[in-house]
Amino acid sequence: MPKVFEGYTVIELADRRNQFVGKVMADSGARVIQIEPVTGSDARFTGPFVNDQRDPDRCLDYWWFNTGKESLALDITRLPGQDLLRRLLATADVFVESTKPGTLAASGMDFATLSKANPKLVYASLTDFGQDGPLVDYVMNDAAHLAFGGQMGSTGYSEPKTTPIGGQGRQAFNMASVMMLHTITAALFEREMSGLGQHLDVSIHDCCAVCTERAVSYWMWYDEPFLRQTGQHAAPTYRTSNQMQAADGRYAIVTTPRFNQNSWVKMIDWMKEKGVAGELEEPQWMDEFYRAEQVRHGTAVADGIKRLIATETAEQVFLRGQGMGLPWVDIRRPEENLQYDHYKERGFWVDVQHDEIGKPVPYPKGFFLSDELNMRPERRAPHLGEHTRSILQRDLGLSTDQIEILTTTGVAR
Repeated sequence: MPKVFEGYTVIELADRRNQFVGKVMADSGARVIQIEPVTGSDARFTGPFVNDQRDPDRCLDYWWFNTGKESLALDITRLPGQDLLRRLLATADVFVESTKPGTLAASGMDFATLSKANPKLVYASLTDFGQDGPLVDYVMNDAAHLAFGGQMGSTGYSEPKTTPIGGQGRQAFNMASVMMLHTITAALFEREMSGLGQHLDVSIHDCCAVCTERAVSYWMWYDEPFLRQTGQHAAPTYRTSNQMQAADGRYAIVTTPRFNQNSWVKMIDWMKEKGVAGELEEPQWMDEFYRAEQVRHGTAVADGIKRLIATETAEQVFLRGQGMGLPWVDIRRPEENLQYDHYKERGFWVDVQHDEIGKPVPYPKGFFLSDELNMRPERRAPHLGEHTRSILQRDLGLSTDQIEILTTTGVAR
């Protein structure tokens, strides 16, 4: 079955901010040619590395974000490199770039110039603050975006004097990359009707600013901020912590919902079995309205649940709680899910062969399962300059002698 982006050619002049865009498009069928310096993309040196040995072809972070791509190592600070890139862009469908605004215009690779030779080109720019505005020259990293965009102000511990926390995993960059994917997809649909490409101006800061859940709208309506909550979504008032320690020393996320009668009775029976029901056995707690009011304003239910959790392992909390229809779950380390049966049965993991280490490596298949989209990584991330010669020969028609000149002079690798 064909993949959703099959037949499209994407030229990616990317860095750590937007390489996720090309990954998803490559995993979804597009041919993605990554243009990187002859010394290698900065993303190749972020680590961690296989066996802790620094090697641009063995960076695990790079492996994940660049599956399925081709690597063309090219020095585009020099005129011959710029000319080769322009020739590739003359027939491409999508150009994904993240350079400082105005950089490419100086070498004739801005949208206005490129669209004359290739009117169908979708030109997607991802920058910190967009192509214009008073902050256009400011420089940010992922943590700075989470701080300036509002996420960090709503993330962390409930104690107001504790430092806010920014999420890991390059969340600001990934939020912006996902939104860029939406805009690229919409632009390709629009091109089907108009026959024309367009320039997409995506600001990482804008993407962060619109992804703060209810914090902004609550401020607009009530002129009050949301408060950070330990292990929970930010809220206008402080709530009881829902992280509880189990008998095995691990933690579980245990909410205190407005129990329906069935789940309440089952939980009380569980507490009786463990001898920790206490006052919750008293008759008034069978009244749903009384119970809801106590959950909202009191601590007796949370205290009782905390006593219960302390008698079971975190996994038992998860299994028995879910059996009662309660959204309770043990807190896991990411690597624990690698061997979890649920993921195996759904085919979540797929093996991608890595000849450089002599074995396949499991990768997540995709973000959701869809026969129509058929998203999955088909091959490993490219080695530095792995496809340089083949692209220069097949796509641009260069001879072996011409390629030799480019590599010996350092224009290509």
